[in-house]
Amino acid sequence: MTKTEKLTKSQVRRTARKRLDYSEYSWLFHPDFVRHSTFVILISLLLAALPAGALDVGVASCDITPDVVGHKVPLAGYGARKGRPSTGVHDPLHAKVLFLRDGKKSMALVTCDLRSVTPQIKQQALQKAADLGLTPDTLFLCASHTHDGPSIFTEKFWQLQFGECEPAVIEAISGAIAKGLIAAAKNLTPARVGFGSERLEGFTRNRRWHYDNDARKAAGETPALNPIMSVLRVDDGDGKCRALVVHFATHPTILDADNMLISAEWPGALQQTLEAAFPGSVVLYCNGAEGDQSPDGAQGADAFERVKAYGARLAQRAQTVAQAIQTKPNQTIGIARITPDLPPIGFSPGAANGPYKSYEPAAREALPKQAEIQVLRIGDVALAGVPGEPICEVGLETQKQVAAAGFNHVLTIGLANDYLGYIVNEKEYPHGGYEVDQRSYYGPGLGTFLASKAGEAASKLLK
Repeated sequence: MTKTEKLTKSQVRRTARKRLDYSEYSWLFHPDFVRHSTFVILISLLLAALPAGALDVGVASCDITPDVVGHKVPLAGYGARKGRPSTGVHDPLHAKVLFLRDGKKSMALVTCDLRSVTPQIKQQALQKAADLGLTPDTLFLCASHTHDGPSIFTEKFWQLQFGECEPAVIEAISGAIAKGLIAAAKNLTPARVGFGSERLEGFTRNRRWHYDNDARKAAGETPALNPIMSVLRVDDGDGKCRALVVHFATHPTILDADNMLISAEWPGALQQTLEAAFPGSVVLYCNGAEGDQSPDGAQGADAFERVKAYGARLAQRAQTVAQAIQTKPNQTIGIARITPDLPPIGFSPGAANGPYKSYEPAAREALPKQAEIQVLRIGDVALAGVPGEPICEVGLETQKQVAAAGFNHVLTIGLANDYLGYIVNEKEYPHGGYEVDQRSYYGPGLGTFLASKAGEAASKLLK
């Protein structure tokens, strides 16, 4: 076998995995070699073996558990805690990174065991990982919505409800995320991607069905539920699982306001159980349109046992879905971000005599004037990020709008990049209740508005 025959069968394939790096083949371009007719054949084979836009993926997991001994760390999630500091750590909090590169562009998905994320956390992480070249447009940041993580808000409006966070806590979290981004960018390998989903009965309930029920029944309404668990699987070139992105919409509220220990709640148990089932993998959890969805069917002798059991049950179902997924190489990636102006800030009529009415001046000062809408494409899956807590029907409308742009699979990701409060629609707004009267700040049309804007962002990815 000749030297050139060996190149066409082995070296060319290996070169395809080193995108655009021809240095070890500089001898191909030597004038003496060019004179041979085999040169044209070899270059044709070489270029054919290099897949256009082939996908590389890197992963990382980083600890973002706050130091509750060295710092005062109030817990976000329940206003009933009145800003009291955490008394310890039950289980750690993590940020998980999925870094994607196709040779031309880079982007990243970061999921966090936090109640919500803020533009400040995102900007600090980008600054600390500036060498990666990521921007607000290409970093997709979202939270699990655990109610047992640190309050990270700097605005008075949120501090009145959850307590004041020390700046050092925020700096530590953003620094850990930055280190995770850098680590993931350093372990990029060729990737294969696949998608699967399953409907799960008995895991969720619509918690708004104790408000205005007579009017609901008279109108022929039924509780909105969408208990679909979706899994995006990422393998290396040899088919070994490197990452799972799990999407399931419900509140992490098995622990109540009496708990003062840091905990990732059931999303943490889900991720830990799945990572044990797929050794060497990183599991990312994305919450969905959970605004009116609460966990159901959790069992155990105490709250933490119920958390563990609920997360493990979900993990078992996710494992079954993941094992059946067929992954494919060379998947297309893309990301789009828009920041439309929001409707005017205003509390609902039902809030006029409620406990949060006195917060309205602080709300007008602190709440965003623009919404950050972001859509991340991985293959034929679109992750549509919405900055707050959309109720189920808003999530379904978002899916519809993004699917209309041309995507086969759409996941509405709540609690992405910022926090606007609860996101309801025109049908639910008149029913009032907690989600409307205490946590909705932009009027009845916010859900419809944001869903349409997600569709606009998605259309930019397919032009």
